[in-house]
Amino acid sequence: GTIYSTTGLGTEFYGVGTSIANGHRGLEYGDEIRLPSEGYVFTGLTFDYYSASLGGSAKLTLYSNDGPLINGSAAPGTKLLEVPNIGLSAGLNTASFDYTPYVSQFGEIKLPKAFTVTVSLSGASTTSDKGLLVGGAVNTAGRPNTNVGGSANDFWQKTGSGSGDWALRQLSSGTEANFKIAVSANIPQPTTVALGVVGAAFLGASARRRSRR
Repeated sequence: GTIYSTTGLGTEFYGVGTSIANGHRGLEYGDEIRLPSEGYVFTGLTFDYYSASLGGSAKLTLYSNDGPLINGSAAPGTKLLEVPNIGLSAGLNTASFDYTPYVSQFGEIKLPKAFTVTVSLSGASTTSDKGLLVGGAVNTAGRPNTNVGGSANDFWQKTGSGSGDWALRQLSSGTEANFKIAVSANIPQPTTVALGVVGAAFLGASARRRSRR
């Protein structure tokens, strides 16, 4: 099911262009998402974007937030997934990626408690050409069964080629800095944990009974 999404329905977007001079050399940017626990098995995601014209491509990347501390927060570090060459259409669009067909080849992706979804957009000559749509507030509908993930009012942006070249940004418009991204995963089954606890308790009781004989 959906473990993270946002509520925004507007057309505001954030683009970084492709110029090295503008300080966005890595071009990657996206949201850090925090889950209540580990064990969610990634199945896919969508992201909404704007493109002034047909052409260019997007690269989607998932990171574990186990990188160096930047302003007290662990930056994106270990790369969990990279999907290059996602074609872009003109206008407001949703790009979808389903990981399910790739599980047999590459294995399951178990999401850590903190991970970041970034997108980089090629073929943009200015910041107004292409960008991710702003999603605004985090969607909490359906908790604790769905939309369990949260995100702070900021986002990570790559600033260079090094592993520590990341910065936390906010939107100058004042809109809550979450992009229109939705992440899906198989939710851990609480019954498995509960049965394990019950089983452990039963074994403990049996051991105590035996020791009293």
